[in-house]
Amino acid sequence: MIALLLPAVQAAREAARRAQCVNNLKQLGLAVHNYHSQQNVFPPLVGNLSAAWFKISSDWWPLDWTAMLLPQMEQQPLYNSLNWSLHGGNPSYNNTPQNSTVMFTQISVVLCPSENLKTPTIQAGYKNYVANTGGPSVISAWNGIFVPFKPDPNDYPGISEGYTNGNCGSFGIESATDGSSNTAMFCETLVGSGSGSVTISTTKRPTTYLFPSGQNFPPDAGLNGGTQALQFYNACKSLPGSTADFGGLGPANGNCWISGHPGSFFIFDAYNHWMPPNSLGCDNQADTNTGGYGSVQDAVPPSSNHSGGVNMGMADGSVKFIKNTINIQSWWALGTRNQGEVVSSDAF
Repeated sequence: MIALLLPAVQAAREAARRAQCVNNLKQLGLAVHNYHSQQNVFPPLVGNLSAAWFKISSDWWPLDWTAMLLPQMEQQPLYNSLNWSLHGGNPSYNNTPQNSTVMFTQISVVLCPSENLKTPTIQAGYKNYVANTGGPSVISAWNGIFVPFKPDPNDYPGISEGYTNGNCGSFGIESATDGSSNTAMFCETLVGSGSGSVTISTTKRPTTYLFPSGQNFPPDAGLNGGTQALQFYNACKSLPGSTADFGGLGPANGNCWISGHPGSFFIFDAYNHWMPPNSLGCDNQADTNTGGYGSVQDAVPPSSNHSGGVNMGMADGSVKFIKNTINIQSWWALGTRNQGEVVSSDAF
């Protein structure tokens, strides 16, 4: 009888955790729409820093969308504690002690109850929800809901580190021309935890690493990029189990929960729609970073401990469960806000 009851109890507990995860994503969606009501734009992926600060510290992690949404998540005291003239920081370098109080704080709304590890690689606060930046960059980069600012030619408000294009900058719901109900806004990530120097077959959390794809595809090839995107997808999917992770860094998905860096620390606070949910992340050689923390050129999929898929918050505030087996073209289409794809209601 115990053997019969235990799986049922475990399934009921997971159903409750999954329901709480859905509620968390709805709260984040509501926070974004409240922000939009106040500012008439979506929050940026990260803020820019002034050129003056960049000259002082070439290693920087701007405060990101999570920090900007704190007032809408009933966390006004934390928001007020942040020094917005500085960056969010990284406790490993102790480079922004002024914002360390918030960095080490943990709030429940950004945590999935099904996450089974509580010790991130970088010892700070962490999160399980990351922002959608768009579909395969080889077709068009930064076509999701969360994108960085463009660099300002007068160095104010500052420098946006990493690759930018015409999709970057501020925009509102009117720019989600594919339809807000068909455009992803948030998804889940298992927290990056552990060491580098693993292989696909030796780690229990391969979805939190990037592995070398052997492909080199620069961004923004337009419609011609579709064939290259599919080639990259197939190459990543067929990597042998003996493949070692790229860069040898301990994974940092969701680490440093109020910080991000679109040029070389993409996995801190973002994901994209190239590889499907709970699949391997893959490094693209067009990303010249030697570490494995990713940029918009790489494939950085979402992941979760929910059986069969991930919870995804849409741009209209709804939450949908996306299966790991989703058609890859539909997955790409859900990632973009403005590419004109048609996604049927039964495609996911």
